[in-house]
Amino acid sequence: MILKDTKIDPNWGPFGYLLYVLHVDQLKLQKSHNAPPPPQTLCKQDHTGFKLRFKFNNSVGLKRKRNLKAVEEEDDGDWVAPKLKPKKRRKQEKSVCPIPPTNLPPKFRQLIVEDMGGRGLVLVIQKTIFFSDINPTASRFSIPFSQVKTHDFLNEAEAKELDDKNPMQVWLLDPSMKGTNITFNKWVMGSSSLYVLTNTWNPVLKNNQLKKGDMVQLWSFRVNYLLCFALVKL
Repeated sequence: MILKDTKIDPNWGPFGYLLYVLHVDQLKLQKSHNAPPPPQTLCKQDHTGFKLRFKFNNSVGLKRKRNLKAVEEEDDGDWVAPKLKPKKRRKQEKSVCPIPPTNLPPKFRQLIVEDMGGRGLVLVIQKTIFFSDINPTASRFSIPFSQVKTHDFLNEAEAKELDDKNPMQVWLLDPSMKGTNITFNKWVMGSSSLYVLTNTWNPVLKNNQLKKGDMVQLWSFRVNYLLCFALVKL
């Protein structure tokens, strides 16, 4: 029985009984959850019954109250925007060319344009000589697609020949400005593709003392519509 061992005030009205019953139910609910009962104050109001005043220790509510108070204090003064942590920049990928591409040296331009009648100079690649380029067993100069400046130095017929695995014989002006015939081909290695200068590449290495770490440029041009190349050591 809810009202057992409870002193009944004859001045309580129906509303007073109802409030007291609700109070007892709340105490039972809290005990079932092993929670300590909240402190309360019973105040006799009038003939209608008792008014229950509960004091809750609600950390969430206090936190919200503090937050509201902080906002009110900020509204009263000058609001300062919180400092944002700067975003970390991603590491930039290393440039293929450690130095910006330069123009074709004047002596090469004069020989190609004025003496040979060459036209359509195009920078194909600027790269560092790697071990694979000086390996005498491989005997080839690699031109990876990932580093090629443009593929427009080839016309449609030449591109088709290379796609059909037909190498081309071209003329190469080496760093010492001596001309030689060399094989120009396209290789597909897995998911990577590259052009190569091969077959007579080893004599070019030896005659120009090219070594690992040297920076070179390969330019294309045409003489009487024939594809030619110039290799420049920077």
